[in-house]
Order: sequence, then structure tokens, then C-alpha cells
Amino acid sequence: MREKRNRVWRLALCAVLCTVLAVAAGIAWIPVSAEEAADPAATEVPLKDSSDASGIRITTSTDKKYYRDGDTALVTVSVTNTNEYEMTDVGVTCELPVNFSVEQGQNSQTIDKLAAGETKEFQISTVVAKQDEGEIVWASYFTLSTIILAVLVAAVIVAAVFLLLRRKKKKASGTGISMLLILALLSACISYAADPATLQAKTDTAGQTEDGLAEDKDYSRITVHDPSIVKDPESGYYYIFGSHRAFAKTKDLMEWEHFSHNILSEFEELCKEPWEWAKFATRQSGDQLGGRMWAPDVIWNETMKKWCMYMSIDGDNWCSSICLLTADKIEGPYAYNGIVVYSGMNNAKTPPDQAMLEKTDLYKVLDKKDDLSRYRSTSNACINAIDPCVRFDDKGDLYMVYGSWSAGIYMLKLDTKTGLRDYDTTYKTEMDVSDAYLGTKIAGGHYNSGEAPYILHIGKYYYLFLSYGGFDAAKGYQMRIYRSEKITGPYVDQNGADPICKNSENMEKSTRGIRIFGSYDIPGVPQVQVAQGHNSALLDDDGKAYLVYHTRFQSETGEDQLHQVRVHQLFVNEDGWLVAAPYEYGGETLPEKGYSADEVAGEYKFIYHEPTEYYNVVAGKQYGIAGSQEFSTKEVELRKELVVGHRKTAIGLTVSYSHAGAEKVVLKKDGTVTGDYCGTWKTTNGSNVVMELNGVTYKGVFLEQQDESVERKKHMTFSLLGDNVTVWGVQP
Repeated sequence: MREKRNRVWRLALCAVLCTVLAVAAGIAWIPVSAEEAADPAATEVPLKDSSDASGIRITTSTDKKYYRDGDTALVTVSVTNTNEYEMTDVGVTCELPVNFSVEQGQNSQTIDKLAAGETKEFQISTVVAKQDEGEIVWASYFTLSTIILAVLVAAVIVAAVFLLLRRKKKKASGTGISMLLILALLSACISYAADPATLQAKTDTAGQTEDGLAEDKDYSRITVHDPSIVKDPESGYYYIFGSHRAFAKTKDLMEWEHFSHNILSEFEELCKEPWEWAKFATRQSGDQLGGRMWAPDVIWNETMKKWCMYMSIDGDNWCSSICLLTADKIEGPYAYNGIVVYSGMNNAKTPPDQAMLEKTDLYKVLDKKDDLSRYRSTSNACINAIDPCVRFDDKGDLYMVYGSWSAGIYMLKLDTKTGLRDYDTTYKTEMDVSDAYLGTKIAGGHYNSGEAPYILHIGKYYYLFLSYGGFDAAKGYQMRIYRSEKITGPYVDQNGADPICKNSENMEKSTRGIRIFGSYDIPGVPQVQVAQGHNSALLDDDGKAYLVYHTRFQSETGEDQLHQVRVHQLFVNEDGWLVAAPYEYGGETLPEKGYSADEVAGEYKFIYHEPTEYYNVVAGKQYGIAGSQEFSTKEVELRKELVVGHRKTAIGLTVSYSHAGAEKVVLKKDGTVTGDYCGTWKTTNGSNVVMELNGVTYKGVFLEQQDESVERKKHMTFSLLGDNVTVWGVQP
């Protein structure tokens, strides 16, 4: 009995070992090199693989599926223009796997013209060699039929074992012969079922109307330089305060009207003290205080129960100061309260004498023995105390960020009880970090452009706005954004770059900071807007956020200095970054359930706000206007993965092209994007959108807007941010 059980266990173990050996034998017989491949004539199946790149469909194919070492492979590359416009100078460079040697044809081809919908192709004849390098793809050793057949044969072996056990009179030698026959049959079956392909493609898987727009709304334009916005909760009006004593208000952010208060008539008496500091350094005859009152910022101080206006009074050679005026009502009358901070002490051109310094608060902060030499350097600490922005943080503490060009932009903590400087808060003097008198350094320095700091708090982030470039129309004026989880910083852009400069830079051509948008030309805007900047921003009671700035307009010479205020709605994308609607605010609201594929599908004019370009005029020709290109060029890279001899490899493709006119993209209902940029799109959480365009992920919103023409035509738009660059789409 024991001998019988032992014989059963020996036979069962033998069956398992036979199965394992059979599988191993089958693997060993799979041809893993080209010279061991099956007869190519038996399986002439063309390989096809395709990819869309910027409106061009590239298809690669081979004449056979299997090749022996030394065989000739014919690679065909087909190029199709999937756009609705003609392309020119279409260049395609094909980078073949290392074991494909070109025999005839060229890796690079140029197609002079490719009409809409047209397809052209070229061929490359290559010699295939054995592929010994690359990661092994184990899955390519087996097909599903291999696995199924192996299981079936194993079952046959087990059944055979038990049949043999029943035949008590069968000799052991007969059992061994039967096992060998089964092993041979199993190995042959596995070898037959295994896929011997040496070249196999890897498959890719890739008060409003119902529409949310204001109905028949007109705009009343106003001209206010450097507008700073605030809302009066008592009246519901929005107010903007600007340079040169220009003030305006509105009920809906569209119909503006100017208003006046006592600062217009009493400014000489109100600002007598700060003008005394600025005037001694101002040598130009005819200079008056009225032309030196810049960029006020107004905020309600709940502790003081006052409206607080922070006004900068500037003089030549950085001799400026920021003073505080207060009022019970937002429209005044305002009274003078004192100076918050000074600049220009010990400047290199017109340094004040000791008597003047002692009239300031300099020695209330510093010791008279302190070295003031750093205030002679515009790279270090000689700043210009203008352009204040005052904000409470989420803890109720009050801060003022201020400064322009020169040695940079700084932040001071204020006393909520007085609205003036908090003298209990001290700062260390450390280059590009902080200064004992000026406060914490936030941005700029080394005489780089950068002014008009403004902070907007939404959710967990504080967003810092800065204006770079020259103030004139053709000198690169533009708005950039950074963010931080603390009001005091550090602030960074989407790529992690901070706004503090450590050396001289060309800021208007910098990639530092998110350029919210540049000069642009889109349908329904009668005149191209340029040199937008010195903005403010507002988070409203209903959760809407707005960007308020002054814009200039294109001109043949670039010298036209006309300007107006514009308001664009701001949105926070899924990654917590700000994007701005393409058109000025017209009362639109994001629909709660978002837009359907039918509503957003279609062709869009594509506006890429290149951070390093800005509006300028050279020899009568205007440059740097996004969306107005007369000729577009693009270059993209593709990579088509293959499995050659069970090892990973790839065919690389570089595609370039040109076409007349501005850039376009087409959003299709199936979630794909074609045109000058190619990829996919999808909506998330209502109107939020994610687009993958040429390998870059952009996130933002869809928004239907009315344009700025007399007809107020409606356009579906999108505003997105990706890789630190803002892009817009506007349907014609």
C-alpha cells in the first residue's frame, strides 16, 4: 500500500516537472534573433502606426512583420494635413532604430506644400540587423494562445498520469516512454503557439440671461492711471483710485463715472509734509505737488473705523514717501495722518542733510551710528517708496508692500490701531533678504524693472502682481503673477522661480513670473490693446474675482499714450493658479454644470502669450502682438515605440511646418485637439478644462463671453495656464 502511494507521488511530481520542462523547451524554441525567424513569406502583415502632431497625421508602416538578419525592410512614412488650411515647408525627419541601416532614400524629407486634407508619403529602404540592446519585453514571448495551450496540455499530462496509475500491470519503462511522448507533443504545441515576431508595433491609446451673459450691456469708459479697486459694502459701489488725483466708481464694473472729493482741492495742505521731503530733491522748474501724487491704495480699517488711503508723493533721486490719509466715508473728506515710510536718504545724487533726516522716522528705527552707505546703491537698498498696496492677512495683521525699480520691492508690517508703521516689528539687514528700515524684500532689485506690487488673497494663496517693463506703449509694460501661502512670502511662479533678482536682468523678456496676458489681437476687440499694467485685483462678496488695470493701444509709431481702464474676470484653475478671461467683464458667470461638448467643440483662434515677447515698433512694423501673426511656424517631436526581437526600441519623428495666418486649434467632440497644437481636452468640475497640447498640460476654464464690439457678439472662449505660460482660445 505504501509502495503504491509512493509511486503515485513520484508520477505526480514527474508530471509537474514535465510540464515545466515543456514550457521551458517551448521558450527555447521561440526565435529571439532575426536569423531564427519564421519564413517571412508566410506572414506578410504590414505594420502601421500613426500619430497626430499639430494638425499633421504621421503614419509609419513596414512592408513585412517579420525579418531575417540581413533582410531589407521598406519603411513608409505618410504625412496628412488634417487642418483646414494649407501648410508649407513641412519637414519630417525620421530617426530609425539602431539596427535599421538606410540603403536607399533619406531620413529627412521636405514637402513644399500640403493642402488641407492632402496626404503625401516617402519611403526609406533599410537593412535589418540583429537587435541586442534595449529592455526585454517579456510579454512578447507569449501570446494568449500560448498560455491557454500550455494549460490544456498540462491538464492532459495530469489526466494521463492518473490513467497510467490504473494500469497496474503497465511497466515503468512504458510510463517513461509515454511521458517523453507527451513532453515532445507539449513542446511542439508551445513552439507553434508562441509568437515569433521580431518586429511588432506597440499599440498607443490615446442679472443675466440663461447663458450667463449680461443682456444688452453698454460700457462707459474712463481714463485712470494705476487704478486701485475697492468695494464699499454700504453702497455696493466699486471705487478706483488712481494717479494724478483721478477717481471713478461703478455699480457693475462696466458703466463707470468720475467723482471728486477734497483731495482735489486741498492737496497742497493735506500733503505738505511729504512734499517737503520730495521737493528738495526735485530740481526741475515748474514741478508741482499735483503732478507728484501717485498710485493711492484705499482699504477699510475695522480697528480704526476709517477708510485709509495710502498715497505716494515722489521726488527726484528716489526722495519719496508714502503717507496716510483717513476718512469716515469712502468719498471723503480725507484728513492727513502721517508718513509710513521714506526713501532716498543718503542717495548718491541729492542726499538730504542731517537736519532733514532727523525730521523723518529713520532714527526711530535705526541708530544714528548705523552705516547708511547701503542707501546709496540702487542694487542694494536705494529704493523708491511709491506704489503702496495695503492688505490684511488671514490672522488680521496689516501689511504694506511697496516700491518700484531701483533696489526692489519691500514689505512692512503696519499697526492696525494707527495704520502707520509697526515699530515693534524689527528686521535684519541682509542683502536681497531684508533691511532694518525698509522691511522684508519681496521682489526685484539690482535696478531691474518692476513696480506696482499688488496682493490678492483667494483661498490658501496670496497672489502677488507686478508690472515689468517701461511705462510707454512700446516699452514692454506687462503684468506678472506669483503666489505664496504667506503674505510675507516667499512668492514663486508655476516653475518655482521667485521674483527677487540677484543681478541685472531684462525683465520684459524674462520667463520669471506668470504673464497673465500680453498685447493681443482677438475677434471683437476693435483696437489692439498693448502695454497693460499697474493693476489691482478684487475678490468680490459673491466669490467672483476681477483684474483691474489700465491699457494703452497699438499705433504705427508705438508712441500713442492714450489709455483706459479695463476689467477682466479672474478664475482659479484646478492647480490654484490664476487665469484671466480673454474679453473684458460683461456680467458673465460660469454655469454651474459647465458646458456640453456641443457647446465648446469647434475651431478657435489660439493666442499664445509668449513671456519673452512684447509690443514694439521697428521701422514702422509692429511686433509682439499675440494672435496677429502673419506667418506661423512650429516644430514638434514624436516617438513611436516598437518591439524588435523582444526588445524595446522606437522610431523618432521630428515634424516642422509653416502656414499663413494666426494660429488655430480645433476642439473635437471626441475629446481630441487638432491644428497648430494637438492633443486632448476634457472638462472637470463644471467649466474647468484640462488640455494636453503638444506634451504640455494646460488647466483653466471655458467661458462664453460677449466681445467688445458694438454688436456684442458672443464667443466661446478658454483661458488656460501650463508650463508658466498663459494661452487663450476664442471662437470666431
